[in-house]
Amino acid sequence: MNLDANVQNILNLVLKRWKLILIVALIGTMVAYFYTANFVTLTYTSNVEFLAYTADTDQELRDSSTAQQTVSNTSRMNYAIKMLSTYLELLQTNEFYQDVADELNKENGQDYSAAAIKNAVTIEAVKDTAMFKVTVTTEDADTSYQIAKQLETSIPEKMDSSNNGLVTASVEDSARKATTNEKLGYPKKCAIGFLAGAVLAVAFVILRDLLDVRIKATDELSDRYGIPILGTIPEFEIRTGAAGRISSVASVQKSKEAKEYEEYRYDKEKEYKYNLEKPYKYDKNNKEGK
Repeated sequence: MNLDANVQNILNLVLKRWKLILIVALIGTMVAYFYTANFVTLTYTSNVEFLAYTADTDQELRDSSTAQQTVSNTSRMNYAIKMLSTYLELLQTNEFYQDVADELNKENGQDYSAAAIKNAVTIEAVKDTAMFKVTVTTEDADTSYQIAKQLETSIPEKMDSSNNGLVTASVEDSARKATTNEKLGYPKKCAIGFLAGAVLAVAFVILRDLLDVRIKATDELSDRYGIPILGTIPEFEIRTGAAGRISSVASVQKSKEAKEYEEYRYDKEKEYKYNLEKPYKYDKNNKEGK
């Protein structure tokens, strides 16, 4: 059996079991909805955008011409872009987040941990630019805003201290307090549940068919044993009744012996029942009566 035939068999099998696949997919949708409604919490997000750059010293500005300054600025920007990934890794260290937690706890009288802040913060570079975006997501709008505002100060300080001011960062878009929570995303999660249920159902149908060792067609018999099929017994069908109900001849036709036996048994049962219902008459000559 070639590849095309196998693919066709799988498609036919899936189409044959489409009701089962649909039911399992709908169950997956309901499970996703239930999980989202009961186990997913609302979150609040604050964002900050930074620009990484290298600054010219006053002496360099006095000594360079306009053309040289243009070339220098381009080179410095390219250097900042090239080194940005290194500095972003520095901003993922536990030491940095411990410093952020200490400053937050000192200013706000809170008890933030470095691990909690690190899990709440996501830092992403903007492709082909020296910009990078910091996203803070927590279950409280005030907490997200406080962490984001502290990062506006902590990130430039960390970059300055790590390279003696060679590359620093400026805040281009300040943090704002979230006024609404992030949506739970019911449509997206339900769609994922539907697809997951459908995939599981298809996998189950295919696996069940592969594990089924029964021979269901002549092609399977010849492929398995490598012998030609000389002939097969066809299934005859007849149409009976005004409604055109179809039944197999093999399932309705009875042998002559079976019919005769059924008729004989029916007659005997009828005769026995008649004798039981026959009224009793007393005869002087026959004490047993008849």
